[in-house]
Amino acid sequence: MNDTTKLKIEVRNVKHTFTPDEKNNLGQRLAQAFGDLHNIEAEFDQVKADYKAKLTKQEADMQMVSTNIVNGFEMRNERCVVVYRPDAGEKDLYLETVVQGAEPTFADAIAAGLIDPVLKEKMTREDFQAELIEAESKFDKRKSVPLFPSVGDDYGELVTGSLGGKWFGAVRIRIAKHKLEERLDSEQKAFKVR
Repeated sequence: MNDTTKLKIEVRNVKHTFTPDEKNNLGQRLAQAFGDLHNIEAEFDQVKADYKAKLTKQEADMQMVSTNIVNGFEMRNERCVVVYRPDAGEKDLYLETVVQGAEPTFADAIAAGLIDPVLKEKMTREDFQAELIEAESKFDKRKSVPLFPSVGDDYGELVTGSLGGKWFGAVRIRIAKHKLEERLDSEQKAFKVR
């Protein structure tokens, strides 16, 4: 039976015992398959987390829009023009866009009640100082008299000026971390103790 060309061949499913090399190759394939499985699971978890984050963001956006619809407004950062009212200790804030479109002038529109402030706040110490500096810039005859020689950042001066026929004054003193800026006119409250 040397001639295999005459033998009939059929393919059947029969038992095969693995050689040591085949077992080693199968072990390597199994380890690779476990590694691939863990990578796929990690990638799947990442994709799920990404989509969960997208869903959460979308739900938050929808909630915010829904709240805005119910409230009828939202809070925004806007540029505002500040108008000081030192006699009342308050300041009014007007939208810059409204101020620019005011007719005939901003001051006239406020006086006529055509423009309402978007915010009213109490004036802070810094606001009073800014109002003082703003008022001083309008003086007709402004003079500054040093109270003592300036040394480094320390200074002391008396500022006087006239506006509309009235005289005004202010004291500005800085010594170390202490600072005093006060208007000196008949419109300011009198203090016996500082």
